Amino acid sequence: MEQKIGTVLVVDDEPVILEMLKAKLVEEYTVLTANSAEKALDLCDNAVVNLVISDINMPGMKGYELLTHIKKKYPATKTVLMTSYNINDYVRLAKTYDISNILTKSVPFNFNEFSTMVKNLITEEIFGLDKYLLEDYSLVSAYDITNSNQIDIVEEEIVKQLSLFTTVSPYVNILIEELITNAVYHAPVDEGGKRKYRKHSDVILEDSEKVEVCLGRDSEKYGLSVLDTSGLLTKDQVLSKFDRHIHEEGLLDEDGRGLHISRVYSDRMIINVKREVATEVIILNYLDRKYKGYKPLHINEV
Repeated sequence: MEQKIGTVLVVDDEPVILEMLKAKLVEEYTVLTANSAEKALDLCDNAVVNLVISDINMPGMKGYELLTHIKKKYPATKTVLMTSYNINDYVRLAKTYDISNILTKSVPFNFNEFSTMVKNLITEEIFGLDKYLLEDYSLVSAYDITNSNQIDIVEEEIVKQLSLFTTVSPYVNILIEELITNAVYHAPVDEGGKRKYRKHSDVILEDSEKVEVCLGRDSEKYGLSVLDTSGLLTKDQVLSKFDRHIHEEGLLDEDGRGLHISRVYSDRMIINVKREVATEVIILNYLDRKYKGYKPLHINEV
């Protein structure tokens, strides 16, 4: 018998959702299900659970309250919320309850995205564009950026590569520029923790500060990853930036604007952080409009 990767607990008061997700997971994971938060807590007391995936709105204890209890009692357990509604409505809640992954119950349901999220969270193998693409993926191009003069060159080359297999909308240029510019100018800091470089100035990065950019694609989407070696962002900082811009409190904030714009102009955005080691921002855009609905929230720290 093939060994299971880990144990996943799915919590939802809708039996159809429980059975649907269990059927998708059962081949690779030991799957537990609960139709209430109270039953979920009992299961966690009697089994080692690696990941809890819970609906937000349930009778009795809500999903975010459940995950708070679980994280306090079992801090090693990963947690994910699910909702059928707009994730932007829950970003402030996510910040309040220290939740960094919220999955959308899209119609049709994105099983590939779901499976990828579960595996990456349980294994903690979160870095690398290939982790978020299907098995038929290919690396289109890769770049090491060591000075600010390369930003426009790399942007133009990526747009050129994209135009070979998809229509490139104007927002894609904005997206690419924001991600790369942020990594070049905002990631490097001095010994006092202050930013070393002024935005739009001429910069030559040190070897340890180089920015790695990868473009890849699979049969349903393309992805762009931008990796810097700062590891400065935290989950709470990202949620605070998103929250201020979503609620228009941060209209004048320069800090966080690039991340917010990048999330707005991409179908999916994943932020991976290993503190003081690396920060990676991955964006995914689907080649058709099949999964163009509400966007999930994915912020991972290891």
